[in-house]
Amino acid sequence: MFVVERYMRMAAGLFCAMLGALAAATAVAQTPPAPTPTAQVPAGTLRYAILRNGDQIGTHTIEIGRTGAETNVRITTDLTVTVLMITAYRLQHSATERWVKDQLVAFNSTTDNNGTRHKVTATGGASGLEVNVDGNTSKVDKTVVPESLWNPEMLKRKTAFNTLDGLVETLTVTDAGTEDLSIDGRAIKAHHYALKGKFSQDVWYDERGRLVQVKLIGSDGSVISYKPI
Repeated sequence: MFVVERYMRMAAGLFCAMLGALAAATAVAQTPPAPTPTAQVPAGTLRYAILRNGDQIGTHTIEIGRTGAETNVRITTDLTVTVLMITAYRLQHSATERWVKDQLVAFNSTTDNNGTRHKVTATGGASGLEVNVDGNTSKVDKTVVPESLWNPEMLKRKTAFNTLDGLVETLTVTDAGTEDLSIDGRAIKAHHYALKGKFSQDVWYDERGRLVQVKLIGSDGSVISYKPI
C-alpha cells in the first residue's frame, strides 16, 4: 500500500499542476498576430485523448454550436489514473459557455477533482462579469474570459478565470510562429503559442483557429499532451 499511497500523492500533485496549466490565463508579453476570433472558430465536435508519456489517461471533448451571432460551447473532461488496479486519481469536469460575437454572456461548470467539488457560474453584462464560485459572488471586468483552450480569443486577453475554481489568473503569451505538425500521419500547419506563468504549456491552433495540440511537463517530469482523435 505504501507504493499506492506514494503514487496517489504524486498523481494528485502532477494532475493539479496539469489542470492548472491547461486552464492558463493570458497577459500578453509580446503582441502576437491576431488569433481567430471566437465567432469564427468552426462549429463541430473536437475530441482529444489525454496522454501521459504516450499512454492514454483520459479524454477531452469540445462541442461548438452556432446560431446567428451566438456561439454555444460544451466541454467535458474525464480522466482516471490507476495503479495496481486502484484508482489513484480521478477528474470529471463539465462546462458550458455562451458567447455573442466575442463577448461571454454566460458560463457554467461543475468539477469533481479527486473528491474536491466546485461549481462556477458567470454572467456577463455591460458593467462587467459576475462570477459565482461555490455560492460566493464577485465582479470582474467584462474583458475577462474563461481559461478555455478551445478559444484562441483568450490569447488576446490579459486576464481570465480558471474554469475549475473561478480564480482570476494571469500569464504571458509568446508567439512561437507557424509549424508543420504530423498527427496520425496527417500534415497540419499550426500556429504555436507558449503560455507561461504559475504553470507553463504549449498550444497549437490550425489555420481555422481549432486547437490541435497541447503539451506540458508534469511535476514529475512526465509529458502530458492532448492528441486529436
